[in-house]
Amino acid sequence: MDRIATKRAVLKAARTRMHDTAAELRARIEELRSVTLGDDNAESASQTESRRGGDLDLLNSTGTQLEHLLLDIERLESIDPEATMNSVQFGAVVHTNERNLLIGFSLEEFDALGRRYLGVTPKAPLVQALHGRKEGEEVAVNGLAYVLLEIC
Repeated sequence: MDRIATKRAVLKAARTRMHDTAAELRARIEELRSVTLGDDNAESASQTESRRGGDLDLLNSTGTQLEHLLLDIERLESIDPEATMNSVQFGAVVHTNERNLLIGFSLEEFDALGRRYLGVTPKAPLVQALHGRKEGEEVAVNGLAYVLLEIC
């Protein structure tokens, strides 16, 4: 498969994963809102306040996760699927002997084209070590030797 088709497929899979995660977070937020605003008659006032405080903390945390994810989706949309890269940088799809990476934002592992990919931010130590490197180069990070096999 050519590099542009590979990059398109990886970006599409990442987009799907991110939108699915956003939908899950939105559903969780709605669930927490309904619980937080639910019927308090079944519990004592102290139990209700304690639970409500925990639910509000979780609601706020989940809301923050969603905000960060929406920013990451914007970053994803800024990546040109037609632009192939010749070095490790923002927007690159990187295949190594150890991992396959999408450089731009943090994203749990996802599948594309029968491979596992990990979304990583440009600030990640691994990406910092690989930044600017080209295919065929080898970089040691945390005791592992990463050989750059392909950059799209």
